[in-house]
Amino acid sequence: MKIVLDTNIFISAFFWGGHPRKVLERTIDGDDELYITDEIIEEIARVMSRPKFNIEVHIIDSFIRSIKEISQRVHIKGNVHNVCRDSEDDKILECALTVKADCIITGDNDLLVLKAYEGVHIITATAYLDLLKSIIPGST
Repeated sequence: MKIVLDTNIFISAFFWGGHPRKVLERTIDGDDELYITDEIIEEIARVMSRPKFNIEVHIIDSFIRSIKEISQRVHIKGNVHNVCRDSEDDKILECALTVKADCIITGDNDLLVLKAYEGVHIITATAYLDLLKSIIPGST
C-alpha cells in the first residue's frame, strides 16, 4: 500500500515501538511504499531535538537518514490550506494527495477526526495493522 506517516508515528516508532514501529518495519521490509516530504522530515528532526527527549544530534541524523532511505520524497506546493484543525497537518494531507496514497497513518486527533480526505483513509497504526490482517491473512 501507499502510505504517509504523520510525524507522531515516526516519533512513537523510534522511542516506544509498538504498532507504530510495526508499520515502519513494513516499509523497511518493502511491504508498503512510504512517501514523505522535506517538511515532514524537518518536523521529525525538530520534535526529536526537544530537550525532553535528550537525544544526541548524531542519533537524530542517523534516524533521519534511515527514513530518507526507505521512503520516496515528494515535493509539495502548499496547495492544501486550513483543512485540518491544526493547519500544520495540512502538509500530511497534501503529501498523501500528491501520491494518491491509500492511507495516512497517525495518532493525531486533528487528522483522525477527518476519517478520510479526498479518498485517502486516515487511521491509527493499530487500525492499519488490523485492516491488513483482514485483507491479507498472516500479515504484520
